[in-house]
Amino acid sequence: MVYTPELEPYVDPYADVPPPESTEDEGRPPRPHLRERVMKLSDLAKMPGVEPLVDGLLYRDTLAQLSGPPGSYKSFVTLGISCAVALGQNSEGHHVPKAGRVVYVAAEGASGLLARILAWCELTSVDPAELEDRLFILPAPIQLGNIVDVSEAVELVSELDAALLVLDTRARCTIGLEENSATEQGRAIDQLEKIQRAAKCTVLVVHHSPKNGAGGRGSSAWDGQVWSDLRVTGEDLTVTLEVAKHKDAISGTKHQYRLVKHTVTESLMPMATEDQRKSLVVVRRDPSDNLSEDRPSTRTVLDILRTSAGQEGLSRAEIRDLAQEHGVSKSMAYEAVNALLKKGALRNVGTEKRAKYVPVAAYLEGM
Repeated sequence: MVYTPELEPYVDPYADVPPPESTEDEGRPPRPHLRERVMKLSDLAKMPGVEPLVDGLLYRDTLAQLSGPPGSYKSFVTLGISCAVALGQNSEGHHVPKAGRVVYVAAEGASGLLARILAWCELTSVDPAELEDRLFILPAPIQLGNIVDVSEAVELVSELDAALLVLDTRARCTIGLEENSATEQGRAIDQLEKIQRAAKCTVLVVHHSPKNGAGGRGSSAWDGQVWSDLRVTGEDLTVTLEVAKHKDAISGTKHQYRLVKHTVTESLMPMATEDQRKSLVVVRRDPSDNLSEDRPSTRTVLDILRTSAGQEGLSRAEIRDLAQEHGVSKSMAYEAVNALLKKGALRNVGTEKRAKYVPVAAYLEGM
């Protein structure tokens, strides 16, 4: 028999009441005796289960850490997830149930973020304007050892009703706190959980792991405390993300990605040089993919263009939708278009802003 009492949802009335010795919130009532907070079985039954923010990777109202060695493309992975959450768009094979505002703390500086975000938008056929009131960049760290920073962060995520707060990187947000001290890092975790509770948001910290090592660098307090422990390894434009731990969800899974080179169109970054417009975008990778430009998905996309483009051409979105009907994933369809453009196999018969592609006759004759 399943125990499902029909009772009102349980709400802990003392969750945000400070302990008796705390002086942070003077004027608030003192925390009651523990006997008043004891829960019965019926109270446990009323507590909701965790809900996915990004299915298989992140869950709502939890603390998560993504760690990896230098050069493993951690920030590219995290930024792609952030854009997907902001729009409620599935992220390279991971379902995103609904959209939510994202605060991305670029603690190491915001230089280069614009090109990365716009490259993601172009490769996924998203109008950057859709992110304007959804994705917020803070180009400075939130120091978890500074009470003013933490208080302002509580106000910020609460006012925006953020679904996801990203700290990139953890080291830059814990300056002055000994990285190897479980006590000092425990204080940092406590302050971050205070921010999390304020907005009931997911908090994702990005951290370096030792080169050739597993888990986050420094104290293991974070590895034990986070709800989700994600670990990435990457080189040569390929990434493996391992779910080392979810507290109450399936763990041990591994996900494969690739990074696609992309140059943002000049119209989106008119004041930037070509080098400043170059970036990488994380896309899903089929483990059996040999990364050849002539793999079956590319030929499928070319066949679609040959039979359906006509004289007016097809947009990236139209190619994507038709390719999915033939069993080609969205990311692979976009990459196929890029590969064909690189080969000179496609021609844009539309405008720069509204591209429409047709196959190049000379290329088809040589097939």
